[in-house]
Amino acid sequence: MKIFKKITTAAFAVGLLTASAFAQQQSEVPETTTDPVFLFNRACYAQVPVVKNIVDMSTRFAWEQMGGEDLKQFTSLENPDFLEGWDVRLSKRIYRLGVVQSRPSETFNKNYPDFKEGTATACTLVLDGEDDADIILGRMNTLVGKEPVSSDVPDGELLTTTWAGGNEDFKVFVFFKSDKSNRANLINVTILSKERI
Repeated sequence: MKIFKKITTAAFAVGLLTASAFAQQQSEVPETTTDPVFLFNRACYAQVPVVKNIVDMSTRFAWEQMGGEDLKQFTSLENPDFLEGWDVRLSKRIYRLGVVQSRPSETFNKNYPDFKEGTATACTLVLDGEDDADIILGRMNTLVGKEPVSSDVPDGELLTTTWAGGNEDFKVFVFFKSDKSNRANLINVTILSKERI
């Protein structure tokens, strides 16, 4: 329970949306629309770094497990402590969800040396390219509850928007990637914890 209290504090430091505000936003989405931000919130944002919750959800909702090269695309690490991925069906759409947990990368160690003995946990939702980037970005701004620290930064063929925050125990980063044709491509949350999980 101690870790959940610390994580909640870190999430609010990022600007975690209140339940009522997010529920209000969801009520404005037409019933015929699949909302990937809602899925991202339930499966990733509200769960990491506790990967067991995501694995339990994958079993409960019968997500199709991924393996091989498809799974390896979720990390550049050779041997992460944890790597799982699934194809997630919502209505007639399929998303890919991957979770990676490992020691912090060299980049994290350089930028956050006090966290080098901790754990980095990332949960990524790969979208199907059907969503307008501006709509998804608006929903992400509401979910995170604060302005991004950077917007539309070129990253190869994609544009990246980043939110960041945290406290002395956790650093929280949220990433949204879109393409130049204004399609939403990917949403990620990465939490860096000072203590080993």
